[in-house]
Amino acid sequence: MLPQISSSCSSKMYRTTNLLFTLIILSITSFSQVVNALALQPQYAHGSGCIPAERAALLALQKGITSDSADILASWEGYDCCRWRGISCSNRTGHVIKLHLRNTFPGPKAYNYNGCSDANSLFGKISPSLLSLKNLEYMDLSMNCLLGPNSHIPQFLGSMDNLRYLNLSGIPFTSRVPSQLGNLSKLQHLDLGEGYSGMYSADITCLTKLPLLQYLSMSTINLARIADWPRPLNMVPSLGVINLAGCSLDTASQSLPYLNLTKLEKLDLSLNNLGHSIASSRFWKVTSLKYLSLRATQLFGKFPDALGNMTSLKVLDLAFNNLNKTENLQSLLKNL
Repeated sequence: MLPQISSSCSSKMYRTTNLLFTLIILSITSFSQVVNALALQPQYAHGSGCIPAERAALLALQKGITSDSADILASWEGYDCCRWRGISCSNRTGHVIKLHLRNTFPGPKAYNYNGCSDANSLFGKISPSLLSLKNLEYMDLSMNCLLGPNSHIPQFLGSMDNLRYLNLSGIPFTSRVPSQLGNLSKLQHLDLGEGYSGMYSADITCLTKLPLLQYLSMSTINLARIADWPRPLNMVPSLGVINLAGCSLDTASQSLPYLNLTKLEKLDLSLNNLGHSIASSRFWKVTSLKYLSLRATQLFGKFPDALGNMTSLKVLDLAFNNLNKTENLQSLLKNL
């Protein structure tokens, strides 16, 4: 005869069974949610290591390279583009965030270096496929010969609005610097210099749209068409480095309503025909300067007393100028 189960005991067993069933359902649901969530993650989460659309964009860039004698892109094969040379991806999202293809094996670098005279350079073009790298923050293509069919800086670079760092130095572009670069509002580092080409700009007011810009080099770009080049630069207070060496700068107005460059530490104006009294130059008010090059700028006359206030100055290059190097300079330098 089977023992009878009390109603109280039966009720407890029923509740226990229901609880176990509920826990099993919850466990299955949670596991299903995890599986679905993983399925939605980029493929790098499963060990594949590359978002397909971004890999395709990089392969399109590689297709536009006509010569790579230094084998810079030799590792660009296989699925995982995050492991390719010069490519870095975010550990969190898997997106490509860095493209570093600088020619690191340039021949003997003279002052007038350009990438098209160097056999170790990448030759070809900068592909618009890079627009698919929407999370790209850092791009360095410097010291190469990526001129494309018309030798211009591609205007589409102005649409890569996540860029913080852009280095195209040493690429001998021609024609005008595109104003579209002013759309890169997150840019902190911009280097277009050392190309020794026919590149020029008649208007640099686009730089005033770059509120985070800390480093600017436009060395050897012809800026002779700009009547008052200091004024737009003065409107970018974040600047810490300005390199305008060999830019064909001429005498500009020496008056500014206020001086905004309070963070500027390095200023290179060498190899320009400034041709005015050195005492009238406005940069003597920038007391944050640590490096100042005025080499071969056709400045003349006596030094201003304001030089004695530049206590942060470590390097002052005044070579090849018609300056009155008398006790005036020596006494001022004693304070530095």
